Amino acid sequence: MKRILFVAISVLATVALSAKTTGKITIENGGPGPYKAVVVEDKGLPGYSIIRPDDLKSAAAVEGKLPVILFGNGGCSRDSWGFLNFLTNIASNGYVIITNGKWSAERPVVNMPQQQGGAQPAFDREAMLEQFKKVEAGNKADALDYLRALDWLQKESISKKSEYFGTVDANNTAAMGQSCGGLQALILGTSGDPRIKTTMPLNSGVTSPGDGLSGMISKDDLQKLPHPICYLIGGKSDIAYPNATDDYKRISHVPVVVANLEVGHGGTYREEHGGSFADMALLWLDYRLKGKEENELIFRYSQVPSNLEGWTMTSKNFSEKKTLGLWNDRPSSDGEEITLNDFGEVEGYRKVTDPTMTVSLPDKDKADGSAVIIFPGGALVSLSWESEFRRIADWLNARGVAAIGVKYRLRSSFPRPAPKAEGEDKPTAQSSKFLAMQGKIYDFVELRNANTSPSEPDPADKSTDNAADDALKAMEIVKQHAAQWNIDPDRIGWMGFSAGGGVELAALMKAKPQQMPAFLCSVYGPSLVDITVPENAPKLFVAVHADHPNVAAGCMALFMEWKKAGIDSEIHVYGPASGGFFGGMVPGSPEQKPTPEGMWLHTFYSWMVANGFAK
Repeated sequence: MKRILFVAISVLATVALSAKTTGKITIENGGPGPYKAVVVEDKGLPGYSIIRPDDLKSAAAVEGKLPVILFGNGGCSRDSWGFLNFLTNIASNGYVIITNGKWSAERPVVNMPQQQGGAQPAFDREAMLEQFKKVEAGNKADALDYLRALDWLQKESISKKSEYFGTVDANNTAAMGQSCGGLQALILGTSGDPRIKTTMPLNSGVTSPGDGLSGMISKDDLQKLPHPICYLIGGKSDIAYPNATDDYKRISHVPVVVANLEVGHGGTYREEHGGSFADMALLWLDYRLKGKEENELIFRYSQVPSNLEGWTMTSKNFSEKKTLGLWNDRPSSDGEEITLNDFGEVEGYRKVTDPTMTVSLPDKDKADGSAVIIFPGGALVSLSWESEFRRIADWLNARGVAAIGVKYRLRSSFPRPAPKAEGEDKPTAQSSKFLAMQGKIYDFVELRNANTSPSEPDPADKSTDNAADDALKAMEIVKQHAAQWNIDPDRIGWMGFSAGGGVELAALMKAKPQQMPAFLCSVYGPSLVDITVPENAPKLFVAVHADHPNVAAGCMALFMEWKKAGIDSEIHVYGPASGGFFGGMVPGSPEQKPTPEGMWLHTFYSWMVANGFAK
């Protein structure tokens, strides 16, 4: 259990303060950053507190002019006491924060009520509803008052008589706030003030009409956002979760991120140095206000750092994804079944009859010319689009590799086996041999048939053949657009998952020389057709679990066929499952801790580089 800290203060003497500063305190020894932070009140800005580095000139000498944050308190309160650990951490890393409300040295330190069995503050929905009612009555902070506070700071930054002179950049400001204060941040972010460069609602999102919390800002106002926005939310137990996820679905014109940590509506603000919410908020602020491009991996490509355990990330609108029909300019989706997640993103498809391809390209200045055409799996009746295309595409794009996902034709349902006559339930010689093979998948001598697949295909079923044609058509289209998409036509490979691995192999058996990929990657994807390795077959990379015996047998048979043909191949057979094949892609979340099999994509990329497919 994480330890909750009470806010500890020390009052500093005011005799050495500037003419306008009327008081100063330190919180948690000034924060963990390189610049000791203080909380000050200034008679030139009544009703507000400023959290900033104590020595502004020294901080600005290192950082340049310091960015500004306008912070709205939970409940739209004129009281920032519960957020001072969080805000001090951020300020100590080179930010100047303005928040509504004064502090008092005589104010008693109050313990925030706790939930039974947990460290998070208790949340009272009825109390929050009452707070929102008071906002309309004028008893709480007004969001647009923050712009007047920013006006004051901007004037101070150009006054030679002010300690803020030359140290603060009011034109580089973030609007941030928690809960009702997050709505204030959204009001500021949609106000049209050009000084605000990003918005960051915390445990917040625009409320829906009729729920008692509406009236401050509408869903339609989200279209006024002129800059990137990042939501930090506390999981499904956070009352703001449905509001934030609905906002995410609606925002289609600017980059939007939702970072999620399962801690509830109270966040981690009262933990030491503001806890994990402070760490994540700093990464976004450094990315958007200080230009730290290395943080782009986190927010654009959902690569959560391993030290931020528990966070998950989803984002969109950073780059355009093109969707093209394979056989028709305007493909139809009639009859398709689509599964969506809470964020409105496609998790999977079923009943695909009109195939398409989705092109996800890295930025031009990052593109290395390589590309991977991806065939998700799903037993030819569904496509695991989120896990086996979108996340893979983000990971590859972050490293300069183009990714193209193929939504190939599917069966309408699982094929039903024909009724068995009496006595036919006994194992055949073929099935007995297959079952025996499962028990000795490491016996390479026995693995001579590369069609050791989970089920024998029905000769009348054309699903594999149709999907293979879709794969080859996708290859033709990518090569036609190679120059336009900054792709080297000689470095286009294929990657297939499960049945998608069978699709790529079926396509390979039909491919003409100009349709051949530069390399193959099969991820737990055994062959669905008989294999005769072509003379010009590409190099092969295989990854599979040993405890998936029938699939592992097929994958190892595939590897042996390539070895017998004298073509370079590489196989990784992982031990018992302990996190899945995606555990190393987004390290940090409890269900995705890095595991050996979870690092397969890193291994594959290293293989691409070693073989000259990626740079």
